[in-house]
Amino acid sequence: MSERPLEQEPMLAARITIEDSLSLLLDVDDIDRFLQCNQPQDGGAQLRRRRQNLLEGLAASLQLVDPLGQTGKTAGLASKDDIVFLRLASLPKGRKLICKFLQLLYPGSELTRVVCMAIFRHLRFLFGGIPSDTGAADTTTDLTKTVSACVSGMDLHALSACLVAIVCSSEQPPFRPLGSPAGDGATVILKCLLERASKLLHGPQASPNCGMPNFALQQASFDEFFDLLMKYCLIKYDTILQSVYAKTPPSAEGIDSEVRAATKREMPVELIRACLPHTNERQMELLRHFGQQRNTITGLSAHPGNSGHINSESMRS
Repeated sequence: MSERPLEQEPMLAARITIEDSLSLLLDVDDIDRFLQCNQPQDGGAQLRRRRQNLLEGLAASLQLVDPLGQTGKTAGLASKDDIVFLRLASLPKGRKLICKFLQLLYPGSELTRVVCMAIFRHLRFLFGGIPSDTGAADTTTDLTKTVSACVSGMDLHALSACLVAIVCSSEQPPFRPLGSPAGDGATVILKCLLERASKLLHGPQASPNCGMPNFALQQASFDEFFDLLMKYCLIKYDTILQSVYAKTPPSAEGIDSEVRAATKREMPVELIRACLPHTNERQMELLRHFGQQRNTITGLSAHPGNSGHINSESMRS
C-alpha cells in the first residue's frame, strides 16, 4: 500500500504539530526556571529573546491569523484561515496545548491578543457543548479558566479586538445562562470580557486606557455585539413562548410560571447584566421596551419609578 503525503493526512499532521509544540513549550519552561534560579551577566536578555522567538515560532506554526494586522483595521477572513488551529483544537491534547501556550504568554501581549481572537472567532466550536469524556471536559474547563485569566489582563484595545472577532465570525457564540447543562464556557469568558472593559472604562484605570481611538473601537465593537446578543434573545424568547403555548393549558398563571422557568434555563441574563454599563440610551430604550413587552422575563422586567433603568434586584434573580 502506497504511503500518502503528510499534507493529505491532516489529523496526523495535527498530532505531530501538537507533540512538537509541547516540546517547544518545555523549552520555554526550562528558560523560565533557569531565570528564576540564576542571574545571567546580561540580566537574562538573551534568554528572554530566545523565549519570545520560541513563542512566536509556535504561533507561526499554528498559522494564527491577525485580522487587525499592522494597520489596526479589520481584514477579511476566509473559512480556511483558521484550519490548522481548528484541527489542533478538535483534539483534547490540542486544547491542552492552547491552554499551556496562553499560560506562558505575557499578560496583555500582542501574541495573547492574536491567540484569544482566534478563540473568540470559534466560541461555538470550542464551547458549544460539554464533551462526554471526563478528561476532555476537564480540558475544556481549564481552557475557559485560562482564557478568562488572559482577558482579565487585557487593555481596552485588545478587549475590543476580541469583540470584533465575535461579530465578524461566521459562528454565533453559544449564548447561555451560567450553569447551563449544555455548557457555559463562552458565557463565562464573555462576561469576564465585559466586566474587564467596564473596569477599564469606569474604574481607577480609566484615564490611561480611554483615549479616543480605543474608546471609539470599544463602542463600535460593543454596539455590534449588543445587537447580536439582543437579536438572539428576541428569537430565543419567541421560541420559549411558542413552546410554552404549545404544551401548557391556557391559564395565565401556568403560562407565566412556565415562561419564567424556561427563561431562567435558557436566557443569558448574566450577559445582559454585564452589558448594562456599556449601553447607550438607544440600547437602554431597547431593553426597556423588551422588558415592557415581555414582562414575564425573569430579570429583565422594567418597573415604574426606577428612572428608566432596569431594576437591579430583578437582574439578580
